[in-house]
Amino acid sequence: MQKQNLILLHGALGSSNSFDSLVPFLSKDFNVLVPDLKWHGRRSTLDSSFSMENLVEDFETILEKENIPSAHVFGFSMGGYVALSLALKRGQFFKKIITLGTKLDWKPEQAEKESKMLNPEKIQEKVPQFAQHLKNSHGKNWMNLCKQTANMMLDLGHNPILTTENIAAIDLPIRLALGDQDHMVSFEETIAFYKSLSKGEFQVFPNCPHPIEKVNPKLLADSILRFLE
Repeated sequence: MQKQNLILLHGALGSSNSFDSLVPFLSKDFNVLVPDLKWHGRRSTLDSSFSMENLVEDFETILEKENIPSAHVFGFSMGGYVALSLALKRGQFFKKIITLGTKLDWKPEQAEKESKMLNPEKIQEKVPQFAQHLKNSHGKNWMNLCKQTANMMLDLGHNPILTTENIAAIDLPIRLALGDQDHMVSFEETIAFYKSLSKGEFQVFPNCPHPIEKVNPKLLADSILRFLE
């Protein structure tokens, strides 16, 4: 019996390497695909700025080029926003979607707050280990990626793709998951969007901060597998 496709989508400033510890727990049951979205990881480039719409279009292109007619998707943070945005546009690509730590309610003041945390010079000065991690993931483009991601967030604050009104049109099983120690995404916004879903679920992970690298991979994999049964 052929395995179903499961795509893992990384978050902002992340890459396919973000899921190195998660993939082994999922690959027995699924054909796991872990792409780098354009401008990230192995596809890091200085050629242009990008918007959320560009990332959604890139994910659509990946599915078409890989000839994937339908798939389950796990999207972490920004990856969840990309998946849900494409599902709003072309739901036929998807079977089920599960997100973790995805900020869904973007407003100008929130975008301004988040974007300020992506100043590459300050990251290099105050969090040198994280700066080195970004350099290892994205090469010499990491500083530009920070700036462009900040701009993307600011644009999203003024022009969000997803709203509690339009997300109801996604006729798919969707689980919105959140760590109980996530300081980037609020319970209130996640629950508001969950309640708007036609086939929604809501899950809280205990002792779980925002960064995917700090999430227990087996706990996360078990949750994903149960949802996709």
